Amino acid sequence: MRITILSESSFDYKYQNIFNRNPEIKVIEGRYFKLLKILIKNKSFYHIRYIKYRGVILTFSRIVLVYFASKISGSKIIWSCHNIYEHNIPSKRLNDILRFLLCLISFKVIVFHKDLIKYLPQFAHKKVLVASFGNFKEFIENKVKENKEFKQLYQKWLEKKNIKYPDIVSISAARRNNLAPLVEGLNGKKQNVLIIAPNQEIENKSNLESNILVYNNNLVDREILSILNRSGKLIGYIGHENISVPTSIYMYASFGIPIIGLNIEPVSTIIREYAIGEVIDAQIPVEDAIYRIKKNFDYYQKNCITFLQNNSWEKSASIHDTIFI
Repeated sequence: MRITILSESSFDYKYQNIFNRNPEIKVIEGRYFKLLKILIKNKSFYHIRYIKYRGVILTFSRIVLVYFASKISGSKIIWSCHNIYEHNIPSKRLNDILRFLLCLISFKVIVFHKDLIKYLPQFAHKKVLVASFGNFKEFIENKVKENKEFKQLYQKWLEKKNIKYPDIVSISAARRNNLAPLVEGLNGKKQNVLIIAPNQEIENKSNLESNILVYNNNLVDREILSILNRSGKLIGYIGHENISVPTSIYMYASFGIPIIGLNIEPVSTIIREYAIGEVIDAQIPVEDAIYRIKKNFDYYQKNCITFLQNNSWEKSASIHDTIFI
């Protein structure tokens, strides 16, 4: 039986790895009104991955139109709840209302860790499927766009510090990425820190010592592979404060890189459950966490392998397939 999925967001690496494993699935991308026309005429699955905020009236109107169009054609709405609080929605209250609405109209709700379930209304819990991501190594290996500006800065920094690689790295384009525990905790210390944070403002950047290199001018693609595919005991930092599963967990684990994360679920839960790194807070500063990981680096590295075995694209695809039965 042919299964048509209408995708509001781009059919990216994550969902290619999930939906392409089922030969019966056909994904159609497109703008809102194009998909709406298809939805009205054809029985299909309408996939919402992010709440695209365009003001209160327009945002609610677009969601409601999708609901009625799906009723006309006998289609079903599926929602992948990536973030409990979407980045571009101006208030938590509005986030809560939109989340309630999507839970109400969706046939199934997909979350990427069980911790997110408690943030959904009780009536929706029976609709929820818990899936995962998988190995991101191939994705990083296939990045081809060069950033010559970053490459030059990074090489000069390594030469100046007389090192082959940093001790800890933060690579994230997330808006809610708290770098303060990393920057304030290690500024001027012996650990060398590389921060790649495209278009994110860094407070007091001019006051950083030479052991911290921050690049926030633009995206870095091709050069990331040589950073992650190192021979030393590199540690990855995740400062996400949003209630979500950042793909950087999978990115670091795919290269056997232990993680330091903030004490915010579900990141803290994943790190502790699989022992793939350390969780920091006021009592456990980042410097102590680095010491613990480097002391038992092989232990954390082996746990990264176990984490990926238990959270694979294959398993995620099989969970998603239950939607279409």
